Amino acid sequence: MPAILLALIILILTGCASKSVPPAEPVAECQPDEFRGLGIGVNENEALSEAHSALSRQISSSVNVTIERVVSQQVSNGKEDLNSGYESKTVIESSLSNAQDARVASKKRSGDKTSVLVCMSKADAAKGFIERQRKLADSLSLASNTAMSTEHPKQKNAAWHKTQTLYNDFVKIQYLLDGWGVKSPYAASDIYAKTKENYKSYCQNMKVFWQDTGNECSNVVFAILSQKIKMEKSDCTGGLNMKFHCAEKCKNSAYGVECAYDPSLSIESCGGESYLLLKAGEPAKGIDVSHESKARDKLADNLPKAAFLNEWEKEIKEWVPKCAD
Repeated sequence: MPAILLALIILILTGCASKSVPPAEPVAECQPDEFRGLGIGVNENEALSEAHSALSRQISSSVNVTIERVVSQQVSNGKEDLNSGYESKTVIESSLSNAQDARVASKKRSGDKTSVLVCMSKADAAKGFIERQRKLADSLSLASNTAMSTEHPKQKNAAWHKTQTLYNDFVKIQYLLDGWGVKSPYAASDIYAKTKENYKSYCQNMKVFWQDTGNECSNVVFAILSQKIKMEKSDCTGGLNMKFHCAEKCKNSAYGVECAYDPSLSIESCGGESYLLLKAGEPAKGIDVSHESKARDKLADNLPKAAFLNEWEKEIKEWVPKCAD
């Protein structure tokens, strides 16, 4: 084989081999306690973008591990105050909003690829979470003030629920920062403790009383609702007064004899202040072709299955105190 042809073949094979070799990872220069991200791309910008994404994923993984640990502690300890009976709907999501704080440790070019290694200290990674804590602390303060200042039952319940949720989110971030060894300038334990004590005192003085007409309709409705909501039949001495009315009416209709209950429930304070009047969207009915007694029997069967009972239960629970342990 001619020497020139042999040299050409060797040159081609060498070129192909060099293109198939992936770029070597840059020399790792991140500190042991830093987050790191490695990116590979056709140019430096693409490699840097991928490095930032990898860095963000590592931070996110660290966050998820911490949150799982907090949730596990809540589940294993029935008296844990981090959740207080409410499951937080806010999920802590990690995003690399301060990419400029990531230090480029090294770059390396190999063939047609570039690799970039970036590092970020835990203090820099924590900046976004500390800012979120600041916003949570501000919102928590507003919710706490409302919870402690209002005596309107539904508003107080809602403000206490919000206070618990915000505190739960705040503590999750605090566990994260503690795990990273980063000190936060914000705190929430004292204000939460004061709000909890205020609401606990409120609960001790709040009962739910049931006043009705004592007919069959009243007895059935009370029996059903009292299984889900703690209430008592006695004179209202402090708390919420549920005044129930349920008139029975029978009439002739195109379908025969139609009997119906048309219930209403007034939610009031023991002092007589009216908060809300509940009515049934669709009254309970019983129909028979010709016999009123049979229509009444069917009405009695249909009342426990009436849709308004579930609707009322949901509404009443927003007024009833949700007492802390």
